[in-house]
Amino acid sequence: MARRDQWRLEDLGWSTVDVSALPESFRQTAAEAFVQLQCGEQTALFAATRLREWLPEGSARAFLATQQTDEARHVAFFERVVGIFGCEGRVRPSVARLMREVREADTPEALLLGMQVLIEGVAHSLFQEAVRLVETLDDGEGLDSSIRALKTLVAEALPRLARDESRHIAFGLHSLRQRIPRLDGAARLRLEEKVALWGEWLLEQVRDPDLIVGIGMDGGAVCERLLEDINLRIAQVGLHTRLAPLKAA
Repeated sequence: MARRDQWRLEDLGWSTVDVSALPESFRQTAAEAFVQLQCGEQTALFAATRLREWLPEGSARAFLATQQTDEARHVAFFERVVGIFGCEGRVRPSVARLMREVREADTPEALLLGMQVLIEGVAHSLFQEAVRLVETLDDGEGLDSSIRALKTLVAEALPRLARDESRHIAFGLHSLRQRIPRLDGAARLRLEEKVALWGEWLLEQVRDPDLIVGIGMDGGAVCERLLEDINLRIAQVGLHTRLAPLKAA
């Protein structure tokens, strides 16, 4: 499936996208949002590389080789998108904290949970939300040509990104369903604690009005759907923790 679904950045319509005439405030907000996603993809590339070195030879390591290829392409995609906006995005300290915690996970189970299930899961959900948002934009004469070209690029790329992430999530779920039952009580408790902490941090990022609402998404609705997705995947790997809706700030 990974070989079948490979795609190239060069196949996307980059040449038609010029957003330099759009307001700087819009371009800055968009660049900020995409830089957070870029940071997540960089972390995913690091995690896939670390997992591949960590796990024994076999089908899991073979799969992770395909994920490394996917993640390198994702990093390059977001680097190029950020460059289009002509603004320097900044990784939020809270995002950097989460990515650092996951990168430094001390067991394969924690790394699989943090990367393949939580972060990749959020990325998959956000890509799908963005596709829905793009589909609502009017293609008529009222749509600025810059936005129309950007919409075409996003509409081509995000379903491919989401398809890649769905494979990565499936691998994480499969691996964790095999590994978690073998953990002793103390190791399992530590994993439950990590998923509670990391999951809450993820939801805080999604609810950030500057990142989600700023690009036209309904932060509350996105957070609610994301919460359902995360809790479903936590249940699928056999953990008992469930994330609660965040309290209003």
